[in-house]
Amino acid sequence: MPGFNITPDSCHDEYAASSEASYEGASYRIETGRSHRYKLEIFEPFTDLAGASFAGPGILLYLARCSRPSVEIEEIVIHNGQDEIYRPGKNKWKPVEFVFYEVHSNPDGVIKNLTAELMYKYWAEKTVNIRNSTVGSPTEYAADAQLDLLNGEGKRTWTYKLYTCWPTSISASDLDYSNSEISKITSTLRYNKAEELLQ
Repeated sequence: MPGFNITPDSCHDEYAASSEASYEGASYRIETGRSHRYKLEIFEPFTDLAGASFAGPGILLYLARCSRPSVEIEEIVIHNGQDEIYRPGKNKWKPVEFVFYEVHSNPDGVIKNLTAELMYKYWAEKTVNIRNSTVGSPTEYAADAQLDLLNGEGKRTWTYKLYTCWPTSISASDLDYSNSEISKITSTLRYNKAEELLQ
């Protein structure tokens, strides 16, 4: 099975000792991708909300799950006699929805605990100012983001670069005395365009 380094001739000693032993199937050294190996970073001006105390190019979100960027291509229909001919039209990228854990404490550093607060400020102050009922300028809220898929060593295998991002919504999970699950924050990220890069 891919991802498990088990030699095909290690199961039966008699088979391994046979001079005719051979294996012609798929390589047992194949390593598949894992759904939990990824990270998402959002860069300036999102990180400006943290002030001078923030160190680093972006904030690594405590993600529970995240959808991948995907594009829809409109179809142009050309009528040619009795035939309909189709051509690709404009591109429309679907928003990315991500859910991250609401972290209260982290011995690795105080700034990493501010993910939920920073995401809310990014939405409620930079993008749409709820208190003043105004919409910010794109120079204030437009940010770039990067979604990396990782291998078992933590190295990038696939990268999505998201350009001109802004959060369309952010909402917290419901509160319930009978529920002891980890609290999560859900946010939807709109972007103009994405670039897919194979590392």
